[in-house]
Amino acid sequence: MAERLVIRILIAAVLCAALTTFVLVPIPADASGEPTLPALALEQAGLYRLEVALLVFYGGLLLVTPAFLGVIGGRLPTEISTRGAKFTAKADRSEELHGAAIEELELATESLAEDLAVANFKIERLEGKSDVTTQSRR
Repeated sequence: MAERLVIRILIAAVLCAALTTFVLVPIPADASGEPTLPALALEQAGLYRLEVALLVFYGGLLLVTPAFLGVIGGRLPTEISTRGAKFTAKADRSEELHGAAIEELELATESLAEDLAVANFKIERLEGKSDVTTQSRR
């Protein structure tokens, strides 16, 4: 529960940094003072500021999340892509869960095998009694 709270606080801090960047980022200008925005900004200062703010936000998330989980959780991502960081800890936990489920199934199988052996024994005993009964009727 505390981890989630810390992650939420870190995300809020990254969002605040992105908003601050949006407001404070200087517009690039040439030597004459004329704004020279990159082609990606389509000659619009607002779009340029938004792009820089998004860069700060997603870059911060991409760095803060693995760093926090590495320091606190002791696990580092195996892959960082545009979809985010991928961790192997879930696979480790699922292996433990599957191992416990397999052990339960093995115990249930052994119990059922014992019950089947008892049932087969009772069937054989009943067949033996029915053979004796049919022979005595003849």
